Amino acid sequence: MVANGLPKLRGRLAESGIQNQVLASALGMDPSLLSAILRGRRVAPEGFEARVTAALDRLEAAEAAAEEARQRVLAETAG
Repeated sequence: MVANGLPKLRGRLAESGIQNQVLASALGMDPSLLSAILRGRRVAPEGFEARVTAALDRLEAAEAAAEEARQRVLAETAG
């Protein structure tokens, strides 16, 4: 993986509010290894950026669905 993609992934992870541990779990990866790769201390395996991007897409979709469900329940119980 090109090192230039690491800051972009770190930025997206920070913007999403998803914790490293959650992303690591979605990737089936040790959280300390994920952190080391994102910080550039370890070399990223082949396809790492694509795997992280896909995992973030799934996690963000799950977060959005959970928020929609939460809002729906709150609206139903308020009325």
